[in-house]
Amino acid sequence: MTLVLALPRLVNAVGASAGEPAIAKLRETSEIGDQAIERARRAFAAAARALPSDYAAPRDLALIELVAAFRAAPGSEPRTAAARASIDAAAHSLRNNPAQAYVWFRLAQARLMADGVTPAAVAAYRMSLETGGRVIDLMQPRVVMGLTLWPVLDDDLRERLKAQIRGLARYNARILAETVLNRPGLTQVREALQDEPELLRDFLAVYLKRRTPGYRPPL
Repeated sequence: MTLVLALPRLVNAVGASAGEPAIAKLRETSEIGDQAIERARRAFAAAARALPSDYAAPRDLALIELVAAFRAAPGSEPRTAAARASIDAAAHSLRNNPAQAYVWFRLAQARLMADGVTPAAVAAYRMSLETGGRVIDLMQPRVVMGLTLWPVLDDDLRERLKAQIRGLARYNARILAETVLNRPGLTQVREALQDEPELLRDFLAVYLKRRTPGYRPPL
C-alpha cells in the first residue's frame, strides 16, 4: 500500500520552512505521493548537476530525499537509500554555503536514519546549533533530537540543548510539554528550567494535565 501523508504534517516532521522552493514544488499537489516526490527529485537533481557551485538546488534535493526517507518503512532499503541520498545532497549544499542551520539539522536527521547514533550525526547537530541556535522553528525538533542523542552529547552540547529547552518553554510551554510527554526528557527539562520557576510551573501545569490516563497527544 502506498503511504501518502498530508503536506503540513510531513513538512513539520522534517523541520522545513514553508517558503522554500522544495516545498513550493510539492504544493503543486494537495498531498505528497510517489509521483510528486519523483518529479521534485528529478527537477532538483538536474538543477544541482547544471550548477555545481550553487547551494540552493542540492539543499532542496536534500529535503526531497529526506521527505522520501520519512515516507518509507522504518528499516527498509528505500528509507536507507533516500537517507543516504539526502546526506550526499546536504553535504554538497553545505560545501557551497556552510551557514545553513536547517540543512545541518536535516543532515543530522538523515545520518540518524541511515546509520543511527554516530559521531557524524552529533557533529551535524552541533553545526545546526552553531549556525542558527535561536531559530524558533528548529527549537522543537532540536529538543527531540537532542534528547535522542543525550547519552553521547558532551557537556557543551548538553548545555546548548538545555538552552533550546528554555527557548521553547518561553515560546510555548504546551509545545514543550507535548514534546517530552511520551519520551524520556522530563529530567532534562527540570534541569534546564530549575532557575526559572515560572517557566517550570507553566510547563508542569500542561505536562501533568496531559499525563491523564488514556490521553494520547495529537500526531
